[in-house]
Amino acid sequence: MQKHPVLERAERLMDPYLADLKAIVNIDSGTYNKAGVDDVGIYLQERFLSFGFSTTFDHQQNYGNNLVATHKGSATKGPRILLVGHMDTVFPDGEAQRRPFAISERNGMRIATGPGVLDMKSGVLIGLYGLHLLIEAQQAHYQSVTFLCNSDEEIGSPGSRQLIRELAYQSDAVIVLEAGRTKTTVVSSRRGCGKFRLEVRGVSAHAGVAPQDGRNAILELSYQVQALQALNGTIPGTSVSVGIIGGGERTNVVPDFAYCEMDVRASDEAGLHAIEAAIRKVASKTVLDGTSITLSTDIHFRPFERSPQNQPLVEMVQEAGRELGLKIEDVGSGGASDANSTSSLGIPTIDGLGAGGGLAHNPGEYVELDYLPERIALLSGLIRIMSSKSISS
Repeated sequence: MQKHPVLERAERLMDPYLADLKAIVNIDSGTYNKAGVDDVGIYLQERFLSFGFSTTFDHQQNYGNNLVATHKGSATKGPRILLVGHMDTVFPDGEAQRRPFAISERNGMRIATGPGVLDMKSGVLIGLYGLHLLIEAQQAHYQSVTFLCNSDEEIGSPGSRQLIRELAYQSDAVIVLEAGRTKTTVVSSRRGCGKFRLEVRGVSAHAGVAPQDGRNAILELSYQVQALQALNGTIPGTSVSVGIIGGGERTNVVPDFAYCEMDVRASDEAGLHAIEAAIRKVASKTVLDGTSITLSTDIHFRPFERSPQNQPLVEMVQEAGRELGLKIEDVGSGGASDANSTSSLGIPTIDGLGAGGGLAHNPGEYVELDYLPERIALLSGLIRIMSSKSISS
């Protein structure tokens, strides 16, 4: 069967694509490495400018600067589209030197490895090159495309979340470029997630002379942890995982303080409210007299739910897939992304348009290279179809 012409053009872009991917993967850009994230942003800025975008930086003090690239299309009444991809990784400084970008073969397929190669430097470049195909072919029939490369997604986007919201409100639809699972999948839902912290106050005492005068906060915490962990799986679509505990300073002192922190996730708003209520019920009573509990909650991301507002984008990407001979399936994910933020605002959103691969957040993280051109062509086709149809359901 003859290849789709857009796919053929995407294949011809692989050499510069891989050169760009190597360059940014070999820059350490862990979230807290502001200089490294800024260097990735400066590199990407030059590529955007060479492809006809205008660019600005949203300067940050604690994290890397967010890069905003904009391209004005040919349709004054066309859609305003926002693309979002992050430049930060979860890896420590020195990781790029320890295991730089490399291309090898695994199970008969070509792969690329290196810190952040999948999550999500390859995805940012898929967006860049997919748009380049449209612009080069004079098919940029949208009103505008805004491309936000943010600097702190791996810790919940604290410094970029407000900017994401502002840009989303100015847009008709949002495409997030987190990794896809395979060449035939996109992401249409994600769990919401948050960090809950439970603190126990007790009474200190000499552990040898008068232990009976104390109220052991660690012992009370142990009861609380068991009750909290028992909630996991009791409400459909939710999970609770106690991941951090701490307390006490000396073995000869009955500890008067202990705490735990837990990861809480939910597939929909109803589940999120239900699991929070269940956690509060557990924390409302103590087992040991003389102890007290304080519970604090921080919802990083609201759930990104399958919904009528997002369904047109799913159908459009499936249409783009059919043009390439691909049957696209939309899947859900337990992990959150910036798509959670934009979808919760009521803005049509689709995610998972990035590269395929595996082992994200792991030293073995990899991208499958053989079908990268198809992912670039899929993104390009989606935006072209979005520009010719109504996005609203």
